[in-house]
Amino acid sequence: MAVSIEEFSRIIIATLDLNFQILENFFTLLVVSATNSSLVSQGANLNFSNVWGLIYGGLVSNYWNSFAIHEVLNATQHNVSAMKNFSIAISYLGSNATTVFGDAEGTKGVTYLQKGIYDYLKSNPQEAENLASSLSRMFKAEVEFLIKLMGAVNTTFT
Repeated sequence: MAVSIEEFSRIIIATLDLNFQILENFFTLLVVSATNSSLVSQGANLNFSNVWGLIYGGLVSNYWNSFAIHEVLNATQHNVSAMKNFSIAISYLGSNATTVFGDAEGTKGVTYLQKGIYDYLKSNPQEAENLASSLSRMFKAEVEFLIKLMGAVNTTFT
């Protein structure tokens, strides 16, 4: 199935726009869930100290995951077969860098796709405007979330 670079670019831009909107809605939901008067009166509103609990849980999980990755990489250094596969993979990727990553002119590989997205946005200014609006709304919602989250630092970490 062949797809034009313009169609591919349109789908990428639409996906980016949708992801910005999802993040905006997620951050807004967190803030609204913490401040909604009905939830507050029921004692069911979001407690940002619990959001810190989720962040802490993610950090702990990542901490132990880092040990596992470290152990696998350490074992790779002592396993000739694994080192060979690693070395071949890096060499193969390096010898095909232009095929994979592309060239400065954007005629192949990833740069071809990136140039196509750039060209699409440049020739469709309304799409660029829509994407900019979604990005700025998402950023505003994220800042509002961060303000609430940081407001819970003293009550969380005492």
